[in-house]
Amino acid sequence: MDRVPTHRLALRACALALAGLAEVTVTLPALLAVRLLRGRQATHHYLYRRLTHRIQSLGPTFIKFAQIAGARRDMLPAALCDELSRLHDSVRPLSPQQAASALRAAYGRATPPFLARLDPEPVAGGSIACVYRGVLPDGEVVALKLKRPGIDATMRADLALIRALTRRAERLPALRGMPMADLVGYVSRAVLGQLDFRREAKNIVTLRANLADVPGVVVPRLRPEWSRPTCLVFDFVPGLDTRTPATLPDPVRARLASAVLAAAHKMMFVDGFVHCDPHPGNVYLLPKGDAAVILDAGYSVRLPERVRELIAGFFAALATGDGRRCGEIMLASMANADGRTADPEPFVADIAALVGRCAGPDRSDRGFDMASFGNGVFEVQSAHRLYAASDFAFPIMALMILESTVRGLWPGADFTRVGVATP
Repeated sequence: MDRVPTHRLALRACALALAGLAEVTVTLPALLAVRLLRGRQATHHYLYRRLTHRIQSLGPTFIKFAQIAGARRDMLPAALCDELSRLHDSVRPLSPQQAASALRAAYGRATPPFLARLDPEPVAGGSIACVYRGVLPDGEVVALKLKRPGIDATMRADLALIRALTRRAERLPALRGMPMADLVGYVSRAVLGQLDFRREAKNIVTLRANLADVPGVVVPRLRPEWSRPTCLVFDFVPGLDTRTPATLPDPVRARLASAVLAAAHKMMFVDGFVHCDPHPGNVYLLPKGDAAVILDAGYSVRLPERVRELIAGFFAALATGDGRRCGEIMLASMANADGRTADPEPFVADIAALVGRCAGPDRSDRGFDMASFGNGVFEVQSAHRLYAASDFAFPIMALMILESTVRGLWPGADFTRVGVATP
């Protein structure tokens, strides 16, 4: 990772310290009052809400980090993860002045020369970029994903500070054995990958090619001739709305949910190239029910072959209800298993019991809830103080996010079928 100038780190550290001091001044008295009046559990919920609010004010680095880290329910309290999950839609859009500045930096003018018109208001926005609708001279519509100006330097400084804090936190007794450096390193690489639009351009081309033979799934085409290092141009897909599934007939919703599961199977178990951020803002159904659309490949990872095989084996065992095999595979994926597993039987037995309660052919009539099962897995891991390596854990987290998204498309989807070729 690139070295960040000392003066920039110092300035950013001072700004964050002042923000932290202001938060403590406001929050500490309120926490004491909540503790006295409402008890310990209410105090935790209040603290987590205040922390999430403060993360929003600290900027996109902390928002992005919290979005990803909040998926690690094996390492963070479940109530905190619930609060952090609210951060996906918390980022303010670019102002017109900021957008014009960013476009001039990319193209030399506020309206790119290949456009006849550019809508001033973004159609979508996130922590790193905003998306605008543009019209070509021939009337064709394109989407411009425009990076926020100055975002690289700020996020690199923030990540350097987070890594420094992590090195100190790992010395605390409560965190010993927890792979914090692994988590922070993985998230840092994911964030820096999303800053690199050249890398994202390659990701979207790869994802589009990999999913081209999955019926009912569309990945918008990149327009490289007009894209720049700080602005990517795509075919515009009209009518994308998270409310669309409710307007479609049930058979159409079921078919398209199955198509998304087939795409997930192809990514995870065949290609080993995984879109790790499949929340509802990145997976849509077209208004006429023609296809599901998958957007934004900025946070995509290439799985190591061993990890791909472990995950494939895990879901194959899960589909058949082989809980002991699931436990053995999870044990093989642990980042800190060395020296802690002289007797692996208790961990494997607990995972087997969990699988018996939640999955397998005998449970097909009651349905399978990936989120509940995943939370149960994390509780077992925490109880045994065993933590999955991030390159195994985050694809599993992506599947948990995807399950929630797929059930929004069609509540009756059988998510255990993601492990087979034709869900």
